[in-house]
Amino acid sequence: MRNISGLQSETRRRIAGFTLIELLIAVTIFIILTTLAVSAFNLNVGSERISAAARQVQAMLEGARARAFKLQKPVGVRFSLDSNNPSELVSMIYVSTVDDGAGGSYETGRLRFVDLDDDLNNTMPLPGFTTEIVPGIQQLTSRNAPTWSQMRDLGVLKAGVRIRIPAGTGTWYTVSSENFLTSSNVLRLVEEPVDVSSYGLLSQNYATNTGKVESYELDLSSVMMPLQGEDAVQLPPNTVIDLRSSKVPSNWYIGRWGAGIAITEGDWIAVRTSNGIKAYVATNDGQTGTSAPNWDSESDNGDTITDGTGATEVTWRCSDAPQFDIIFTPQGSIYGSLAAEGIVHLTLAETRDTRAVFEDGSVGLQAWDLSDRDGDGKAPDHLGSYRIINIFSASGAVSVSPIDQTDVMDNSTGTAGSDGVADNLFNLALEGATAN
Repeated sequence: MRNISGLQSETRRRIAGFTLIELLIAVTIFIILTTLAVSAFNLNVGSERISAAARQVQAMLEGARARAFKLQKPVGVRFSLDSNNPSELVSMIYVSTVDDGAGGSYETGRLRFVDLDDDLNNTMPLPGFTTEIVPGIQQLTSRNAPTWSQMRDLGVLKAGVRIRIPAGTGTWYTVSSENFLTSSNVLRLVEEPVDVSSYGLLSQNYATNTGKVESYELDLSSVMMPLQGEDAVQLPPNTVIDLRSSKVPSNWYIGRWGAGIAITEGDWIAVRTSNGIKAYVATNDGQTGTSAPNWDSESDNGDTITDGTGATEVTWRCSDAPQFDIIFTPQGSIYGSLAAEGIVHLTLAETRDTRAVFEDGSVGLQAWDLSDRDGDGKAPDHLGSYRIINIFSASGAVSVSPIDQTDVMDNSTGTAGSDGVADNLFNLALEGATAN
């Protein structure tokens, strides 16, 4: 009986337990199922996040169009750069034209013409000017009007604003970014002043009115400021508007500095300086150096700084970062320089693509890049979802479309094939396809 009882006990132990192989198989199956579930969850979350971002941007733009009609003045959306990733837009706010207390868009005052070299006998005139001095204009401050420096700090006065001298009847000029308000409320004009022969020394007390004195008016109708009571709206976490994958004006293509990169004249980069985020435009073709320049040493508008060495060095000129504004008229169409773009395409992407780091040291994967960056033999390497925001300049209509990552044409030869580059990201948008 004892033997039979022991045999039954042993049988129960065998039935109740698992072998090591069975445990390993069960754990392996569990890991596989968990991985598949997490991957599907991440993909779904990313897609929903991009869809939410698309709806948010579309709503903001359509809201600006409605406000422009209601207020009967230009209203738009200003997109802001990510401070650490200057090729990405991450927030939005409503903006509109600047009005003074009487509802006008002009600021008036008096100024005098000065020689920025302070010698009245410069033998090397400023390029584009025929006089032997370096012309500038200095505001004659008054008790009843804000100074140009105060207007600059408020974001109202900036390079590109128009100024008429004398007020009401004179010639319109454009404020230059060169030496923009570096001292004593002095500005430089893009064009040479007309019929001005009397200049004052910059070092002289302007109260003596040395130099020709004139009235002026600043045209602030093109200056956009945040609408009162409106707060900035952030895109959903880990979603951005990737400028490098978008169809936007050329000065919206703001890149990041990198060592040993080929640069073409007119290329823009943005960097963080002690003066905030500043943009630098390349004034010549060349190649960046092995280490970044000391941007803080030349971070005032108009300053230039060299990058690299020898014949391939690049000269960068400092400027304010461009403002990324999409403005609507009261009639519903696009206002300003964007009107000439036809259709603007903003590409919404996830940061797990735009900020991906690869073995070769490259950073960021744009939507059109279908190459095998990570070298695993599989392409493309995109992980996230995309949407296209389409803004039609003539009608002001806004739509959302999927991207077209088709690569069937070898762009280098014009023949059928695959070159790792999407042929036209915006093809589906042009065909009228819509996405949630």
